[in-house]
Amino acid sequence: MKNFLIENFDNIQLLFIVAILFSFIVLVFVSYIINKDSYREIVKLYEEKFDHLPQTARMARGASLIGSPAAYHAKIGFIMGSLIFPYNRVTNHDMSMEGYRFIRSLPGYLITGFRVEAAIWFILTILISGLICIENIV
Repeated sequence: MKNFLIENFDNIQLLFIVAILFSFIVLVFVSYIINKDSYREIVKLYEEKFDHLPQTARMARGASLIGSPAAYHAKIGFIMGSLIFPYNRVTNHDMSMEGYRFIRSLPGYLITGFRVEAAIWFILTILISGLICIENIV
């Protein structure tokens, strides 16, 4: 196996880099094109029902993935955290159980893009970790 990695290191490295770049382009497309309108609608519905967003989402309301990635994660965290993780006071620290259930009960056309975005983040993490591991093995 190590000989295979050594002999084909350049090809494998190129494959990982192309996959990472492609995944990042898809991520930007999903976050800017698909989730932009869904985010606005979810925020509108959430504010109608609960009067205000969770604190971190309010602070980072205008953030973008390219301009400020950390703030972008705070912006969509109340949606992603509710869709991916079970309710707890750490990931949903400024959200009631009713708010958590509300996000999870939204129609599929609003939340599917966020689930796809979460899957792409997971794939990117695996690809970057794989690239680092391969470079350390060889």
